[in-house]
Amino acid sequence: MSVQLLSSSNGSNGEPAFLARAEAVLCDMDGTLVDSSAVVESMWSSFARDHGMSERFDEIMAYSPGRTGIDTIRRFLPDLASEEHDAIHERFAREEIVRTAGRMAEIPGAAALVTALIDAGVPLALVTSAPIELMRVRMEEAGVPIPAVVVSADDVARGKPDPDAYLKAAELLGVPIGSCLVLEDAASGYTAAQRAGAQVLLVGDGVPDADPQVPRIPDFTGVTFAVVG
Repeated sequence: MSVQLLSSSNGSNGEPAFLARAEAVLCDMDGTLVDSSAVVESMWSSFARDHGMSERFDEIMAYSPGRTGIDTIRRFLPDLASEEHDAIHERFAREEIVRTAGRMAEIPGAAALVTALIDAGVPLALVTSAPIELMRVRMEEAGVPIPAVVVSADDVARGKPDPDAYLKAAELLGVPIGSCLVLEDAASGYTAAQRAGAQVLLVGDGVPDADPQVPRIPDFTGVTFAVVG
């Protein structure tokens, strides 16, 4: 069985445009299925201010998308001990859950597409750099169903842009990574998917340096699929 994704928004002459064909779909969360931008910006703004780096906020925001929180903390506070990094990250993660409440929205069309894929029995995994508890809060707040297979920041030693999370998701689904389609919005996730050897469908206008041959959609409005074989 394979799934073929189509977009009526990209089509011409009333015919849906072909986007990709794969045996499994691996979805990023933030920026791909869930719009968490306001909370993310608020959290990193507080982090920058608390650690005397307000002038580096833009740099932090350029680095952090798609990466784990601990990776970003280590990158911008390199002189601290690992125990201090862990303590800062624990506080950060708790506060992020608090700030998430009531502030999530789906990327348009995401909930309907994920629901339809699950109902059709398409092999599907969520692959996120968020901790598992935060993932659950964000997906539930946005009204996007959580697939049975989830790979979170808690499940891999090396997060995006390393390929480990996508490779693990493909392994859990029992599908070769080269037969998987990754839905991504951020440069680190795009790089991780490429390094893993997966196909990619970009969502939104991020990753301006991506290969122009990689298909891209603004959101999931008008995106449909057909199960083939």
